[in-house]
Amino acid sequence: MTNVRLTVPNIPAFMVTRKGRTQRPGSTLPRTRYPTLDEAVTVAEAQAAERPGSVMIVFQEVLRAKAEADPIPAAAPSPRRSGGPGDIPPMSPGSKGGA
Repeated sequence: MTNVRLTVPNIPAFMVTRKGRTQRPGSTLPRTRYPTLDEAVTVAEAQAAERPGSVMIVFQEVLRAKAEADPIPAAAPSPRRSGGPGDIPPMSPGSKGGA
């Protein structure tokens, strides 16, 4: 995996999510980052109060992994055969190309 870049954040972020499944698959992934643990805890407490019985989890970001997209190679020029069927003969400098 040579095209995966791992970085440790200078300032780790905190994220909050609800434990368990939701009605939309994949929507349990946290999307909002909080700069401090206190902010994340406040949000987790508020969300837990809105949904009695649910468990809120606070995550701390410790590492980022990003796969770089493979570069698209430039197309190689197609080999040309002059005089083949379907080829258009080159125009001479004095011709106008009209009928």
